[in-house]
Amino acid sequence: MQEKKRTSNKVLVVGGGIGGIKASLDLAEANREVVLIDKAFSIGGISIQLDRTFPTNNCDFCTLSPHLAESGRQLHIDLMTATQLTNLEGEAGRFKATLTTAPRYIDTEKCTACGECYRKFPECVRFTPGLDHRAPTCMRYPKTTPDAFSIDMEKCTNKDELVKVCPAGAIILDDGPKTQEIEVGSVILALGAEVYVPSDLGGYGYGIYPNVVTNLEYERILSAFGPTKGELLRPSDGKKPQKIAWIQCIGSRGMQKNAVPYCSSACCMYALKEAIVTKERFQNDIETTIFYMDMRTFGKDYELYLQRAKNDLGIRLVRCRPHSLQPVEEECQYTGEIEIRYLSDTDSKLVVENYDLVVLTTGFRIAPEVKELGQQLGIDLNEYGYAQTGGFDPVATSRPGIYVCGIFQSPKDIPGTLVEASAASLKAAGDLTPLRTTSDWQAELPPERDVSGESLKIGVFVCDCGFNIGSVVDVNEIVQQAAKLSDVVVSEVIGQGCSRESLERIQQVIKDKGLNRVVVGACSPRTHEPIFQDTIRKAGLNKYLVEIVNLRDQDTWVHADRPKDATQKAHELMRMGVSAVRFSRPLQEYTLPMNKDVLVVGGGVSGMTAALSLADMGYKVHLVERSAELGGVAKTLRKTIEGDDVRAFMSDLIKRTEQHRGIQVLKQATVVDHSGVAGMFKTGIQVGPEKAYKEIEHGVGILATGAIPNRPKEYLLGQSKAVVTQLDLQDVLAETPEVAKSWRNVVMIQCVGSRVPENPNCSRICCQAAVKNALRLRELNPELPIMILYRDMRTYGFHEDYYRKAREQGVLFATYKLEDKPVATPDGDQVTVVFTDPILGQKVQVKADCLALSTGFMADKETTTSLGRIFNLPGTSDGYFLEEHVKLRPIDLPNPGFFVAGTAHSPKLVCESIAQAQAAAGRAMTFLAGDTINLPAAVAQVDGEICAACLICVRACPFDVPFINDKGYSEIDPAKCHGCGVCAAECPAKAIQLMQFEDDQIAAKLDGLLERMC
Repeated sequence: MQEKKRTSNKVLVVGGGIGGIKASLDLAEANREVVLIDKAFSIGGISIQLDRTFPTNNCDFCTLSPHLAESGRQLHIDLMTATQLTNLEGEAGRFKATLTTAPRYIDTEKCTACGECYRKFPECVRFTPGLDHRAPTCMRYPKTTPDAFSIDMEKCTNKDELVKVCPAGAIILDDGPKTQEIEVGSVILALGAEVYVPSDLGGYGYGIYPNVVTNLEYERILSAFGPTKGELLRPSDGKKPQKIAWIQCIGSRGMQKNAVPYCSSACCMYALKEAIVTKERFQNDIETTIFYMDMRTFGKDYELYLQRAKNDLGIRLVRCRPHSLQPVEEECQYTGEIEIRYLSDTDSKLVVENYDLVVLTTGFRIAPEVKELGQQLGIDLNEYGYAQTGGFDPVATSRPGIYVCGIFQSPKDIPGTLVEASAASLKAAGDLTPLRTTSDWQAELPPERDVSGESLKIGVFVCDCGFNIGSVVDVNEIVQQAAKLSDVVVSEVIGQGCSRESLERIQQVIKDKGLNRVVVGACSPRTHEPIFQDTIRKAGLNKYLVEIVNLRDQDTWVHADRPKDATQKAHELMRMGVSAVRFSRPLQEYTLPMNKDVLVVGGGVSGMTAALSLADMGYKVHLVERSAELGGVAKTLRKTIEGDDVRAFMSDLIKRTEQHRGIQVLKQATVVDHSGVAGMFKTGIQVGPEKAYKEIEHGVGILATGAIPNRPKEYLLGQSKAVVTQLDLQDVLAETPEVAKSWRNVVMIQCVGSRVPENPNCSRICCQAAVKNALRLRELNPELPIMILYRDMRTYGFHEDYYRKAREQGVLFATYKLEDKPVATPDGDQVTVVFTDPILGQKVQVKADCLALSTGFMADKETTTSLGRIFNLPGTSDGYFLEEHVKLRPIDLPNPGFFVAGTAHSPKLVCESIAQAQAAAGRAMTFLAGDTINLPAAVAQVDGEICAACLICVRACPFDVPFINDKGYSEIDPAKCHGCGVCAAECPAKAIQLMQFEDDQIAAKLDGLLERMC
């Protein structure tokens, strides 16, 4: 077969939300050229408008700012805002795209975002989307990327005065639209979706009663950048609400006017997060109630989040969707309260309650212009306007070379969007010219300044970070006190320290003041230290001359209820940081050649997909499978709920994997040992029945070890032939359909072995599996009575269509509670099931020929624990691998160079496992793009003059790194050292120092802490 001609090394990414940013960054890390466009005047999308994100409740600006700042700095990314794709011709590898850029009327190179236009023309500036509808001078939120305003000249009445206002002379009156053509090899559509505005649902009073707001508007109220500066005040009168209600599924899962029937997937967690953040801030001062139909907390650890909301914080959950809202009036005057009438979910009686504030949780829908663009590009869309992708190729559209990620593919939350973004970047890279391995990054850095002969000049920069830091401690007082410390020549507050503007401010001050040490009071160095290290390096300083003081995690988060004490602690932490940075030394990192081979552990659908993805790009892959056959659990499946043939797909996948020349398949293989660092790992494998030892050298590793189908000993499973799992039932329906036709009654029970103390999380797959089998039973026997007993039906996204179809076809659904579970007893060849009917409020007995249990997954704890110990990787409490960051890095594992895919991460569907496998391959691609690896300087070093060769370090090291060299003293290979510091702590002669954490630095911190005490 002739290879298609590829003429471009460039990808066009359409949409600057978090998905588009992530896809762009992944491609840029892999040395691919990216053109990132967004029709808005700044990037960030919906995510930047959120105050916090679940389940960590982090400030969303802190979550996204590093991405925004990095995308603005990344050498390989050409960012074009106010730009739309107006035409696309050609084919994969050889597209010609026409881009049209709207006039900004401001020169972004000159604009400093000083805000003079806002101060002189306040009616022309919009800062808070969703609550402030003013224009024309528009910057959607502080610290935007690009950090410049824009003007709508059609609405500007005094253009000459506006020009005079700008001190930088940045306003361009004669600016106009621009059109250009570019050649690209592939296109990623990260177009997102819009949030439903419920103004046409009159019964809920939105737009009529000021104290009825949407969830996005509530986010803006909570935000430090919002209209109330983060004070929780109701819009009608500025009073603090005492009772708040959230109403779910507004505009989703319904047949109201302009509503959509599908589930928007993220809304339940959205409301839980807002209620939790509210309770955390105000404790018992505010009552919080969520009215819901099904609580769909189906993501990783989301069920634990739900349990925390109910059990620890006292958030009230009512299973009901109120029909309408009414204003509360006294003497014909609106009091500001909202009346909610609903039927109790316990006794079906009418309940009337008044609330100070009502939040309508609205979902997603595709904007008309997005649908129009999809049609113009010639890609298939589903009936709701979302991009139609293949069941087994979840980011590929119907037009080759065009890929999709995020909400435009289907409604989803941030981790799902980021997974698809990495997957789309991998697929898009496959349409480009061969990978360019040389990087201009190091060449672009200024020469590193020699500071050895300089007197100390320390700069202190403190982030206020909105409510994370500035709402608890007095940051102005902190910088004033820090300015009094010796050797400190600059001390100032820098707002959101990880924003582009603040990072550039730090660089400029370093250059202007000749700083040679920097202290930053900010968030955790675990997540933010690389950003600030990169910042000072670009200013000409060695990256290790910065000290990060963790004011957020170690102070304001843990002492939020004691602001005075927290401020005092912040003083002490900053003093310790300044004391330590005096002893910081320029350190040099080690450079080693990159091994471009890949180790994939696990030969199921995820492992094989990741292996093939990388092998097709020319990498050599070692695929390790512990069983005698490839395929895993997915090989046992029949069809998806959409009707795709899983077995045919898996058969082809196995064949392609085993026949691929770039993949070495090792069956009956077990990982037994591991050493090295990212880029040059060595992993020992025992292969075959004879357990022959084989050492594999590789640069990265992907763990796709899967999970175990659960078979709990409940409801007579394994005791009665009438009791089966949903996996068993699919086989009956496929192999002996005549048996199913003869049944007179079928009962299904959900959440069997899931959402219980011994397996606390949701297994995600069970609800759609039950609905899929119920619909198949209906095809075989249209008159067959089928009852599904459930706690929450979690048919998220477009699976809601199948749930609705099942109800329309007469499948009965009834809820049960964990404390009142159904009971099954044997009855000859049948099973008698007894449960409490929620409407009748009494016990109901059903004789079933088949009792199908939805049992889901359990983590393979033995494998996770074993591999976690060998690869030095953490796991979750229920036995899955723990990713580096649930939002920003859902694929990356904490040990650099390792990635996770499929159900080794958490339960998921086949299509979701494939997307995550492609994402893992995409993340591996970014890592393997370079020819060399830079090892951190924080490694242990031995002073041979002092070392007594006592062997204590050799015995103490958990990684077996130190050894006695031929010169008679201990030696530590920096390529193998993990920087844990155990050897330095154990050495009785103090001959070992851990660079970046040396004794004098630690002692200086203690001295700084003791200054106030003395």
